[in-house]
Amino acid sequence: MTRVIHLSDPHFGTDVPGLPEALAALLRDLSPDVTIVSGDLTQRARPPQFAAARRFLAACPPPVLAIPGNHDAPLFNLPLRLIAPWRNWHRGLSLPLEAEVTTPRAIIAGINTANPLVWKDGQIRSAQLDRLAALFARAGDRRRIVALHHPPEPPEGEAPSLTGADAAIRAFAEMGVQMLLSGHLHFTHVAPLSAAPGILSVQAGTCLSTRTRKDGNAFSLIDLTEDGAAITHYRATRDGHFQPDAQTQWMRGPDGWR
Repeated sequence: MTRVIHLSDPHFGTDVPGLPEALAALLRDLSPDVTIVSGDLTQRARPPQFAAARRFLAACPPPVLAIPGNHDAPLFNLPLRLIAPWRNWHRGLSLPLEAEVTTPRAIIAGINTANPLVWKDGQIRSAQLDRLAALFARAGDRRRIVALHHPPEPPEGEAPSLTGADAAIRAFAEMGVQMLLSGHLHFTHVAPLSAAPGILSVQAGTCLSTRTRKDGNAFSLIDLTEDGAAITHYRATRDGHFQPDAQTQWMRGPDGWR
């Protein structure tokens, strides 16, 4: 079994006091094989916010794979946003924009879908898909998982936010990708893609920010089993602790996930 922690949208600069420490302590107790943070580590891409994010990531159980979101490029500093949008990310976190983690049973690849030329929406480019195809060609029988900030297929009622999503979904299916980990919308949603039911979309809410929507501060614990996944939803309580409040069992068959 492979255990994956999926966090998203901590938005340091708007984080709930005390919650980062409580979350990091719980994650260490859960002993994951990998910790994923799918974007928007900061609220306004400012150095103090990246410093807070770096302290949090250092307190999480390694290995940690973190990718940018649209909030991790500066909004109001237009020259920096146009010329060097990821300078504060690199200086503050010392992390690549795209990386991967390999475990005995899975390869998890991160791709940067944030587009500094627009504010909210993202994009996915053919060169990124080519990199993933080359990586997953060496995966063997390992699970193929992609982490990205913008969900390629948002839940019903939410506007599309990723340019190139249709081509990406087709490419993911051809690569044998089984799971997508995303955020951006600040609520949890898990479902097979309608355009590719062999791919399970796992969208996480905001783990630390006051900018909550439908399910408060939350994250997902994903236990990859031989032929499926058990996904446990954790939600922060009023006293500042995270507790499991739901679990779903997913099986992957010839017709997709159910």
